[in-house]
Parts: sequence; structure tokens; C-alpha cells
Amino acid sequence: MPAPKPVRVIDPQRTQLVIVGVGGTGLYVLQQAARLLYGLKVLGRRVPEVLLIDGDVVEPKNLVRAYFLEQDLHKNKALVAAERYARAYGLPIAALPEYLAHDTNLKRHVDTGAVVVGCLDNSATRRLLHEKLQEYDHVVCVDSGNAAARVPDDPDHVDRYELAKIRDSGWEGQVLAGVRIRRETVIPFPGEVLPDLIAGDDRLPTEEPPCGEATVSEPQRHLTNLFAATAVLAYLTPLLSEGTLIHWRSFFDARRGYVRSDPAIDALLEVAA
Repeated sequence: MPAPKPVRVIDPQRTQLVIVGVGGTGLYVLQQAARLLYGLKVLGRRVPEVLLIDGDVVEPKNLVRAYFLEQDLHKNKALVAAERYARAYGLPIAALPEYLAHDTNLKRHVDTGAVVVGCLDNSATRRLLHEKLQEYDHVVCVDSGNAAARVPDDPDHVDRYELAKIRDSGWEGQVLAGVRIRRETVIPFPGEVLPDLIAGDDRLPTEEPPCGEATVSEPQRHLTNLFAATAVLAYLTPLLSEGTLIHWRSFFDARRGYVRSDPAIDALLEVAA
């Protein structure tokens, strides 16, 4: 089978990397993205500025799920991660230590042509992020979730993936990319492809009940977070080095070591049709 044809969607010399949610998956994504950007820097390439967005603080449970230390307890996750990885790799990493809210002026912080990675476990926040990104003339949205959505009841979507027979186990997840160019959506946003991602009655962390009492979409597992972050890195590597997408959606089962991805060129053809 021939390799999928890459689709150019951004200028890697002018983009910005934004990670929304620096929890279990988000911190792993940052760790691997920082190593990728450091490698580009060593090669003399221009590396994008990185922005981390998260209003949450480090709790004891985060010491098990993510690369936080006891000394980080009760500090803002985005601030801790930005300072640590900026210093370690000499990269321009900044933090916005706030939850995404309805009154957040995202365009003050996120540039046109940015790559925005959502690592969220709250459907309300994911829905709000998708709505705000739809206002951009040019943006790439990469969404990562751990068993947070079901493939729609459509034969073209379901049978070919052969995911775990018992779902809701906490081992499955997906990564999807959406693209807007010149004010047009050329690859559908994740919430349009998998409506479950932005459905549900979750509340924003800024609303009642407090974040610690909010419902989490699915149980999180260490291996599942690592798998999700690795899948995201497979999207970020061509995006940040060449400005291209190779795939537009991937489904995985961490327990079985299973990953299935669809070529980005197929999504463009579907939109054109």
C-alpha cells in the first residue's frame, strides 16, 4: 500500500503551537513536542512559540498520572510546565494560567495560522474551544481524547476500525485534526466528525460545581495517556517540520497496541465532494 500523500496546511516557519490542557496527556504532548522543537532548533530551523493554557493546579493525583513533582503541588500546571521545559530546552514557552471561558479573548493569545492541540477531558471546554477556533481565518485544531467519543453509526466509519469489543474500558481513544484555511473549513473539525466529543452536560471548570467535582468523560490510564500523546506527536512532527498533515483521524486501543489512521487527503476529497 502506498504511503499517504501529505497535505500542506500551514507555514511551519510562521506557526505557533498551543496546548490547551496540561494534564495527563497534555504534559506528555509538551514533553515530546519540546524534544521535537529542540531538534529543529539544533538544525538551525526556526521553532514556533509555544503557549500552554490551563487554569488547574497540581494535585496529589497528578503525581501519578503526569510528570509533576511533589514540589509542584498547588501550583498552576501551565506555569510549572512552561518554566520547566523552557529552561530545559531553551525554547520560547509561555503560559496562560487560566481556564478557557466564554469571555476569553482567544485571539489575544493564539495567532492566525496556529496549531492548537486540545488535551481536554471536559466536553463543555472542548465545545467552547471548537467554537472559538471556528472564528479563525486559518488554524489547525488537533483534538486528543481518551475513549471520550463513539464512532457514529455509519458503516463508512465503524466497521473498518475494529476497536476493542468492550468499550468504555479506559484503554481506547482518538486523535482528530480539523483545518480552516482562508475562512473555510477544508477538513472538518473533530466535533463535527464525532459529535460525542462536544456533547454532554459537562460544565466549564469556571462554572459550578468546582473543577474537582466535575464529571470526567472516562477513566484515565497512564498507558492510554502515553498512547494519546504519541498519536498527537505523529501529527505534530510533519506539521511543525514541514507544515503538512499526513493523517486526519486516528483511533487507538492502548491495551492491544492498536492504531488505525485515515489519510488527510481522503478528508479533503470528502469535503470537496
